[in-house]
Amino acid sequence: MSTTCSASESERAAVAARGEGVVASSRSCPVCGEPMTGRKTSACSDKCRAAKSRRKRGDDLALVEESLSRVLARVQALRGTPGAV
Repeated sequence: MSTTCSASESERAAVAARGEGVVASSRSCPVCGEPMTGRKTSACSDKCRAAKSRRKRGDDLALVEESLSRVLARVQALRGTPGAV
């Protein structure tokens, strides 16, 4: 037997007072530290998500530069180039 119930009475309805946000996670935003609400999973806002993406690209670039510097120093050392580390 099926029963009809309104959205506020359904099992999936949010358990929050009217007008209050629903906190989906107890995690805070990795960029600004604000709590992430709703369905947010990576950052609390578009602005923070973009900043997080720029930060990650910068970190990735730094890793590539560091790796290339080590390779260059090794090549110079193997060739016996003066000034090699």
